[in-house]
Amino acid sequence: MQLNWYFHHERLPLTIRVLGSFLCGKNKPEWKDALERLKSIPLKETLVKLELSYTCLEDDYKEIFLEVACLLKGWLKDDAITALESCGFHARNGLRVLEQKSLITISPDQRLGMHDHIEEMGRNIVRRSYPDEPIKHSRLWIGEEIKDVLVDDLVTGAIRAIATNTSTWFDDEKLCSTILINGFGNLKKLRFLHVVSGSSCSFEIGQNFPNALRFLSWHCYPHYCLPKTFQPNNLVALEMPNSRIKQLWHEGERKVLKNLRFLDLSNSKLTTIDCGLLPNLETLKLEKCRHLVEPHTPIGCLRKLVLLNLNGCVGFKSLSFIKPLKSLQVLDLSNLYLTKFPDILPEHSNYSLLAIYFSKNNIQELPSSIGNLEKPVYLDLSGCPRLKSLPQSICTLRSLKNLDLVNCAIEELPEDLGHLESLEWLNLGGTRVEHLPNSICMLKNLKTLLLTSCKVVMNLPEDIGMLESLEELSLAFCKIRDVPSSICKLTHLREFDLGFCDQLERLPEKLGDLKCLEELNVQGTCISLLPQSIFLLKDLKIIGFKSVD
Repeated sequence: MQLNWYFHHERLPLTIRVLGSFLCGKNKPEWKDALERLKSIPLKETLVKLELSYTCLEDDYKEIFLEVACLLKGWLKDDAITALESCGFHARNGLRVLEQKSLITISPDQRLGMHDHIEEMGRNIVRRSYPDEPIKHSRLWIGEEIKDVLVDDLVTGAIRAIATNTSTWFDDEKLCSTILINGFGNLKKLRFLHVVSGSSCSFEIGQNFPNALRFLSWHCYPHYCLPKTFQPNNLVALEMPNSRIKQLWHEGERKVLKNLRFLDLSNSKLTTIDCGLLPNLETLKLEKCRHLVEPHTPIGCLRKLVLLNLNGCVGFKSLSFIKPLKSLQVLDLSNLYLTKFPDILPEHSNYSLLAIYFSKNNIQELPSSIGNLEKPVYLDLSGCPRLKSLPQSICTLRSLKNLDLVNCAIEELPEDLGHLESLEWLNLGGTRVEHLPNSICMLKNLKTLLLTSCKVVMNLPEDIGMLESLEELSLAFCKIRDVPSSICKLTHLREFDLGFCDQLERLPEKLGDLKCLEELNVQGTCISLLPQSIFLLKDLKIIGFKSVD
């Protein structure tokens, strides 16, 4: 354990950290062999040293490493997994192994990272056999080389993956649109294509695709449908957000995409889509497809659908097709301006939905059938300005972890709210709630409680100190006049925001018992003296306090 921590420490030189991750857990003979190999490598050849970790990877993981180094650095982890899985890789396990070996990093916002030296090493591996012949490289990412390959109009089977931004291509006089039309089609074994075009692009590129494609991502795709010659029997993921696409196929053609699992046509010109042609679809993103009135959904289709995003699809006339989708786990119906919650919930319990996004709608109430959902962990009802109450049945959602009610018109919470035993995050900001039910103190797993701008809340429950897991508490812009002394029992509290609570004059004397407190905001309050105990908290940042001499 100590050795593993030592080698992963970010202050260590990169080579030591990577080689340490490689050697950690290996036996003595393997250590000796690696050290002997290092002796034969000149000290200045850092990339060669780093490559020791690469050469010992399994072949599948080597390919994943090269994909990240050449194409996927900076991508969100989930998007990278989609791309890698589409190309046949065991992505989740592969990324985990690469992270363990310090070849990649995963940032707090879940993006793939890689040290510049390691990226250089990976790209050198791809290019070094034919440094001046990009047509023989397995992956292309340099714009000039990609243009040269397409303009040469040569059929090649070497290139497997391309990532490029074409927005800078169109002033290049040597590019002929008629050549570029055929360019991608000549790359017969291309399995990965990621293109970003300018939003005003009217270029004729992209009229042919190789049938070997498994992952096709084209932001701002300039055409209204897919090429007529394209036979997408291998296609697993199709992503064309912000595109001009109106329909998948030309003039009513019906091509079944039997292997397609991921489809993203968000913010496109889509007017119709036949879901009967997508028998194995798992993810369907149609966000802001404002021209789409209703998809064609034959009985029994979309049986494998896990995620459905209809955020901003204001043209939809009916959502009844959703109710039979028994595999659905994530559903986004935000920004539809619905006045009534649609009939999509099951009549009985045991349903697969894990997350419901229903923000910015005009509903006045939730149906009691919301309680039939056994598994949801996330419920977003934020920005529903006419929603005044919640049904008592919502308290049966024992798996719920996140509940967002910010800027709703909620006036009263159910008395049994404390039965939401898994709840970790609760946002009541901007609601009209006057009293918190006493049962809220039973939420032993609650980590975040946000009451920002709850202007009619004047008191907190006396037993709020029972929220033993609470880490963040915001009462900013509230009218509370007193903070219960039991709050000093919140030993995990890190952030306490009392900003602009202009009726508040004092804090509990034992506030210094909050050993984990890192930030206290008292700006805009009437507090003139802080409890003496608080000065025992050496790492505490106090915002907005002005002492009175």
